[in-house]
Amino acid sequence: MREPSLLPVFGKLGVKAPVATVTAPASSAGVALRLREILAEHGGMVLKLSVIAWTVLILAAVFFMMQG
Repeated sequence: MREPSLLPVFGKLGVKAPVATVTAPASSAGVALRLREILAEHGGMVLKLSVIAWTVLILAAVFFMMQG
């Protein structure tokens, strides 16, 4: 039975990038590549956590503005 193709969510975040077998050097380009792979693998979770963090930040700012 054939599995349906995964639709991309939020642009390229829903598409999984192929994992490179060769390790990159510890330069800024290597770090950027690793972060890109992590974001491709866990994009949905990163998006949810960033929305939660942004909401908490806004609520905290409103709370402290109301106090002072």
